[in-house]
Amino acid sequence: MSKDLNNSDLTVRLGAAAGDGIQSAGEIVTKVFSRSGLYVSTYNGNQSVIRGGHVWFHIHAGESRVYSLGYGIDFLVALTQQAYDEHYQNVNEGGAIVYDSSTVKAHDAPVGVNLVDAPLVKTALKYDKRPIMKNTVAIGVIAGLMGLDFKVVGDVIGEQFARKPDVQKLNVEAARDGYEFSKKFGVLKSLHYDYSVKRPFMHADYALALGAVAAGCRFYAAYPMSPASPILHWMAANSKKLGIRVFLGEDEISVVNATIGASFAGARAMCGTSGGGFSLMQEAIGQAAMTETPLVVVDVMRAGPSTGLPTKTAQGDLNMVLGISHDDFPRVIIAPRSPQDAFYTAPRAFNLAEKYQLPVIILLDFAIGDGGYATVENLDFNVPIERGKIVFEAGSDMHNGVWFRRYKLTEDGVSPRTLPGTPNLTFVAKTDEHDEWGHDLSDVLAGLKEAVRMRELQHEKRMKKLESVAKEMRLPELYGPERADLTIVTWGSSALPVREALPKLWEKGYKVNSLEFQDLFPLRKEVESMLKEANDLMDVEANYTAQFAKLIRRETGVLIQKRYLKYNGEPIYPIEVVKSVEAVFNEKEVKQYAKS
Repeated sequence: MSKDLNNSDLTVRLGAAAGDGIQSAGEIVTKVFSRSGLYVSTYNGNQSVIRGGHVWFHIHAGESRVYSLGYGIDFLVALTQQAYDEHYQNVNEGGAIVYDSSTVKAHDAPVGVNLVDAPLVKTALKYDKRPIMKNTVAIGVIAGLMGLDFKVVGDVIGEQFARKPDVQKLNVEAARDGYEFSKKFGVLKSLHYDYSVKRPFMHADYALALGAVAAGCRFYAAYPMSPASPILHWMAANSKKLGIRVFLGEDEISVVNATIGASFAGARAMCGTSGGGFSLMQEAIGQAAMTETPLVVVDVMRAGPSTGLPTKTAQGDLNMVLGISHDDFPRVIIAPRSPQDAFYTAPRAFNLAEKYQLPVIILLDFAIGDGGYATVENLDFNVPIERGKIVFEAGSDMHNGVWFRRYKLTEDGVSPRTLPGTPNLTFVAKTDEHDEWGHDLSDVLAGLKEAVRMRELQHEKRMKKLESVAKEMRLPELYGPERADLTIVTWGSSALPVREALPKLWEKGYKVNSLEFQDLFPLRKEVESMLKEANDLMDVEANYTAQFAKLIRRETGVLIQKRYLKYNGEPIYPIEVVKSVEAVFNEKEVKQYAKS
């Protein structure tokens, strides 16, 4: 239980069994908030079962931008005993637990928490012989407790069931009954609602797909794998309207090879998967590197290894994408922090892939992908498009009368490329090491002096791209004061709970800031000096071995010894960051006292 009640935000958690409609209910509540002028951030604590088990949906809403899941729970809807037992201790003082005593036994309610025993089942049975609308009744109850306008609630529910007019009417009436019941308790916590403002929201999977299309993506391939599947669903649903070819492969090997083929032919092509599927793609990604074919791959991370926890979050794939395939070759790794970032990451990924002719890996995770919605604002669809060194004719230095000099040695490591079918520009693109014309150095030439030297030159040419692309990598964003006693280093979605924790730490008098990384590899040279200028450093990420901190150590020599690492599949909460930072400062105080 927390005594912290911020009057500018609130949190709602709905819990039940799979099949009770908690995700739909959560999405309805999120829409109501967004149409009341509030910013939102959500998390879907689901399981990989269709019915049974325990699932929950958490919504954090605020009058100003919210980044993560907030502090505690203001309103808990417990439709099952397990939902009550799992979450009641996290309800804030002044908050409420909505339950039905006919199915849930309330116990040990924290001090200052309101118990709202609502006839959810009885009311639902008025409208159907099964109590399937109890989640809708509960929506009405909490809407009343939060002082929301029922018209907005009714409109959203009506849209949810628009294709079933009879069901639509019954659900609206069920919610209205719940809303009327709530008047016995009055409004327990309310924000300033502005019904003239509607704030769009989406999760990072959809945002990335939207950004990819804005950037000219015309081919998407995937084999269904949670939590990357929503990208496939969105692409397939909009393929005809937007002119996208969607390929559903028999496995991830066919998926990545088809994507490489589409890119080789000139299309902006992307494929998506999660960690297990990415494992199968690695040999083919090496093929793209050797043939210098632009490639964009999305890995929406989940807890592993192997099947692991299919519907839980993690940031454990960084080591894998750093070590793709075998031997050395350049690659770019970007990890958006939010759906807003994901939208703009897709165009950057395509531009970098085509400009430098290399694989670009985008790391999302369940927390912001399939698992979490967030407000997005002012998305600009006029994104820049850079296709790199594509040529449609060649001078005598690039053509020997038969072959195009596809792998010409250049100062920046990037050779001119052309598209198959371009008149008079025939070339060979093989996975064997090759000369400037694409002809094999392996087999009969391997080991001969001339071939040995050309192998060195081609390998150096490819690796030289890292120097050029590093200059385009973005520095981490500093959040908080320019100077601090402690700087938190974090990346991807873990930046969000850190950002939400910092104001709480400032209130407590701690001088702390954060460096939020999106561009993970290659790192800009300036990163080293930024880290060395910090008074003290702490790493926050969602894996067991501090993978990003170790990458920093490898690339810059900077050792980050203080860490908060979470690897149980659950999201990082702001309060966990607050407590871990307090522990760091408390340890410092103990050491200073011992010295004195």
